[in-house]
Amino acid sequence: MQLPQIQLHQTYAQIGLRITQPVQEIEQMPAEQLIKQVPATMNIDRKPGHLDIDQEQLWNELNFKKNSVLSEDLAEFAKQEGLEAISEISQEGDQLAEIEKKMDVINAIVTSKANPGPAEFNIAFIPSYGSVKINYTPTELSIDWKKGGAEIEVTPHKPNHAYTPGKTEVYLRQMQSLQIDFVGGNINTKS
Repeated sequence: MQLPQIQLHQTYAQIGLRITQPVQEIEQMPAEQLIKQVPATMNIDRKPGHLDIDQEQLWNELNFKKNSVLSEDLAEFAKQEGLEAISEISQEGDQLAEIEKKMDVINAIVTSKANPGPAEFNIAFIPSYGSVKINYTPTELSIDWKKGGAEIEVTPHKPNHAYTPGKTEVYLRQMQSLQIDFVGGNINTKS
């Protein structure tokens, strides 16, 4: 005896996806830069050194005198000699005025003039120490710096951004189905 069988044929539903990818476009323009370089400056103020050498005393001591100094010295010497001569004559006159003291005044005056005392002399270094005067003013140097720098101006640009969003569409690619078949004996389908 053959038993009746039920055969089931099932088809599953299938979905399909239609995907559109998103598109993103970014364009970045570079920033604009304006750079100005200001150079540094340097000022140098220099006062040169100065050397003064005064040799006037040296030349005077060596008797290489200027005419003006020589004439002044000779005038002073003549004045001094004149004053000493006047003093000496005055002393001799005073001695002669006292002749009543019974002294041999004339003999004493003649003897002092005929036999002068020893001459005075001294050892001297010519020129003397310090007769050359030296004065030195050193160089003065002043440096003034002024810093430079850079002036920078930047103009940024915003990016150009274009975006197309993606899509996903879901559709039914295959419908589900169920097929039932009865195989084998007769089945009373009426109840």
